[in-house]
Amino acid sequence: MTALRFGLLGPVTAEYAGRPVPLGPPQRRAVLAALLLARGRAVTVAALRDRIWTGSPPVSAVAAIQVHVHHLRRLFAEYGPEPRLVTHPGQPSDRVSYVLHTDPGSVDATRFQELCRRAEAAAADGDPAGAAALFDTALGLWRGEPFMDLPPSAYFASARRGLADLRLDAGKRRASALLAAGSTARVAADLLDLHAEHPGDEALVVLLTTALCRSGARARALDLVTGELDRWQSDYGLRPPALLRQRERLVTGGGWHDED
Repeated sequence: MTALRFGLLGPVTAEYAGRPVPLGPPQRRAVLAALLLARGRAVTVAALRDRIWTGSPPVSAVAAIQVHVHHLRRLFAEYGPEPRLVTHPGQPSDRVSYVLHTDPGSVDATRFQELCRRAEAAAADGDPAGAAALFDTALGLWRGEPFMDLPPSAYFASARRGLADLRLDAGKRRASALLAAGSTARVAADLLDLHAEHPGDEALVVLLTTALCRSGARARALDLVTGELDRWQSDYGLRPPALLRQRERLVTGGGWHDED
C-alpha cells in the first residue's frame, strides 16, 4: 500500500507515490521532524516548544504548536490511515502530548540505521561485498545536512550531530568492507574525501593509509600517517598508539594482504 514517506537526512520532506507533498512553513516542518525523531514516543507540547524555538519561546508558542499539529493531521488524512497523529490530553495545555505513529520504514533516517545494522550483520557473516552494498544504499539516502531547512535550535543541532556520527561510522565500516572485499581502488578516493572532512579521526587515517599502501602508494601513506602523528604531538602533546602501530607497519612493510 502506498504511504507517505518522510525525509530527515537533508531538508525535511514528505512524498507520496514519488511526488513531493507540501508541508508548510519551517516551524510546522520542525514540529513534524521532532515527532518523527521521537519514533512513536509521546512528546509534550512543552518539550516541542523547547525543541523548536532557538531562544525564549513567545507566549503564543503553545497555540502555534496546536495549530501546526492540526494542519499536519489534516494533511495526513488526505493520504490514508497512516501516519496517525494522536493527542493525549493533559493539564495545563503545555502538558498535552502528541504521538506520531508511522511505519519506521517510511522515515529515511530509520531506514538508514536499519540498513547499517543489516550491513554489519553481513560483514559478521563473512560477506564484505554484501555489507558494502548495503552501506552504499544506506549512505545514498543522505541528501545533505539533516534538517538543514529548520531553525538551528539546540535540540536539532544535537540530533544533527548524532546522525552525522552515524554517517561517519557507516562510511568507515563501508571502507573496511570494501578493503576486505579487495576493492582497494574504489575505497581510496572515498576515504580521501572522508579524511578531508574529518582530519582528526584516527581510524580514518588507518583505513586510508591501508588503502593507499595496498594500491601501491606506500610512500604517500607513510607521509600521511607521519604528518598526523606530528599534528597530534603539536596539538595535544601525545601520539596515538593506533597511528604509531600503523606507521610501524608501513615502515616494516609487513602484513598488507587483504585479510589484515
